[in-house]
Amino acid sequence: MREEENNRLLRHGFILAMLIFAVLAPGNISAGDTLQQIEKELQDRDWQVRLAAVEKLGGRNDETTVELLMKVAGTRSEYWPVQIKAIQLLGETANPKTLPLLLLIFNDTFRNWECPSIKSQTARALANFKGEEKVIETLAKGINDRELLTREASIQALGKIGDPRAIPYLTEVLRDGSVAVRLGAVEALEIIGDPLAVPPLHYVAEHDSLPLVRERALTALKKFH
Repeated sequence: MREEENNRLLRHGFILAMLIFAVLAPGNISAGDTLQQIEKELQDRDWQVRLAAVEKLGGRNDETTVELLMKVAGTRSEYWPVQIKAIQLLGETANPKTLPLLLLIFNDTFRNWECPSIKSQTARALANFKGEEKVIETLAKGINDRELLTREASIQALGKIGDPRAIPYLTEVLRDGSVAVRLGAVEALEIIGDPLAVPPLHYVAEHDSLPLVRERALTALKKFH
């Protein structure tokens, strides 16, 4: 069991390191880049070239760009740092056309088993789609995911969306065994800012086992006065 847990931690450490590279690695953007050239680079055998090509699509929101990003994000065989970058950029477009794909990726058990960061980054991308009941329902399921990364990202995303419909789901995890989850839920309830969040925040402020969490709940409650 200890060896299995150590392997799991090593895998997550590698995933985190590669994710940081995928997010922060600079793209070689130049004035001469065209969508045709970028599309050609997306077919390159070197994943770093493909990643740089995806980065060049950042800040664009035209239909061709969205379609290219969807193709990359939707390709299971694509190396996951490239997929993640495409998912992030799709979220930034907030294009309704991309929502079915992002929901599909979030719920793809096989893909997320290989790289849990795909699911957590997809949760963050979904946070850009406000007012979508399906998004709230999907992220609510993510709150109870087996991966802590996914749970935290889903909670943060619900807070960013700011829809009061998420309050019952967030309230359910205020007694969670994870301190990070409880703190995230308190923060999300504070961001949502609906009066319905007051009773559960009062409960946390009075009954949580950790002073840190109780104090955070008290701070959140000040927003409602």
